[in-house]
Amino acid sequence: MIPGPDAAYDRLLDVLGALLLLVVLAMLLERALALVFEYHWFRRLSDRVPGLKTPIALLVSWFTCRHIRFDILARLFSPAPDASSSTEIGVLITSAVVAGGSAAAITLFQGVLHFGRDARLGLMEAHRAAIEAKTAEARLRTNRAEAASFRESTTGFRAQGADDA
Repeated sequence: MIPGPDAAYDRLLDVLGALLLLVVLAMLLERALALVFEYHWFRRLSDRVPGLKTPIALLVSWFTCRHIRFDILARLFSPAPDASSSTEIGVLITSAVVAGGSAAAITLFQGVLHFGRDARLGLMEAHRAAIEAKTAEARLRTNRAEAASFRESTTGFRAQGADDA
C-alpha cells in the first residue's frame, strides 16, 4: 500500500529529525571530548599510547547513545515514525558514526539527502554570477549617465560658442 502525502511528509520529517539529531549529537560529543583530548596530560598520555582517542570516543558515544536509546538505523528503516525500537547492533552502529565525529555524521547526512559540496558550490557560483551581473549593470548605467552628461555639457558649450561668434 502506498502511503498518502501526509504519511510520506511525516516520514520525511522523522528521517530529517533523526539525521539532524545524529549530526548535533556528534558535534556535541566531539566538542566535549576535545576538552579532554586537548588537555596537556592527555596529550602526553596519547603520545605514549597511540590510538587511545578512538576507543574512548567510541565508548563515550556508545554510553550516550545507549542511555538515550538512540538507534539511527531503527529511525531510518522503521515502517512507521513511532514504531522504531532500538536494537543493540543499531545503537553500536549509531555510536560508531557519532564517534567518527561531526564530519562523518554530516557526510552521512549529505549522502542520504544529496546535500553535498557540489550543490553548495553551485549555489555560491550562482550567487557570485548574480552579483557580477548587477555590478556590470551598475557600471553600464553609470557610464551611460556620464556620457549623456558629457554630451549635454558639450552641446551647451557649442551653443554658447555659436552665440559668442
